[in-house]
Amino acid sequence: MKIFITNCIWLLLLLIAGCATIRKEKWRDIDRRIVELSQTTQTLEKKIDGLSRSISLLISDGNELHNELEDTKSRCKDNLQKIEDVETSIKNLDDRIETLETDHKAAEEKINKRIDGIEKAEIELSNRLELMKLDMKEHGKDKTVPPSLP
Repeated sequence: MKIFITNCIWLLLLLIAGCATIRKEKWRDIDRRIVELSQTTQTLEKKIDGLSRSISLLISDGNELHNELEDTKSRCKDNLQKIEDVETSIKNLDDRIETLETDHKAAEEKINKRIDGIEKAEIELSNRLELMKLDMKEHGKDKTVPPSLP
């Protein structure tokens, strides 16, 4: 049984020695992994910082674009108001032109009536003048004829 116990002790020592070397290798492996993770973490931190700067630039550019868009909207509203004002002015001018055309037509009709009236009056006066000339000739003949002798 001494042999059995001796063998067991030797086996136990071998087992412990083997475990110790496995633990050292595991520690080395863990240390190596920690270094790799640390390097990966540093790389990721650098990439995150770069992305953060890029996002900040994008946000800044987005804000500028938003402000420009608001300015453009404001100018567009101003232009639309000006266009509406011009359209209103054009409509008013159109109405005035129609009124002037109507007034012009009415004035033209009145003038044509007056001209017609003047032409009729002229013809009538011409006729009267002719009648007066005839009367004068007849009246002049009566005076130029010697009175008859009794």
